[in-house]
Amino acid sequence: MADDRFELRLTQETGAIRQEIASLRADMATRTELEAVRQEISALRENVATRAELEATRQEMAAGFARLERQIAESRVESIKWSFLFWTGQCLTIIGFLVVFLRNR
Repeated sequence: MADDRFELRLTQETGAIRQEIASLRADMATRTELEAVRQEISALRENVATRAELEATRQEMAAGFARLERQIAESRVESIKWSFLFWTGQCLTIIGFLVVFLRNR
């Protein structure tokens, strides 16, 4: 009789311990999954931050290229103006030499 009660009590306690272990395993699995989700969210945040930085860099580059194009256009106009003055001067000098050369003949 005492053995039966002991065995019954042992079986009940063993069952309770098994249930508690199963509950702890489920809790640990949930925590592991939660940590994995946190890591994924962290990676996604970094990805979003990287994309935002990339977009900001693209905008800065576009603004820089626009300034560069404007400066090149201004430089080109300036170069054409000075080139015109140079060649006009050269032509006038050649014409002057020809006039002097042809008058002295």
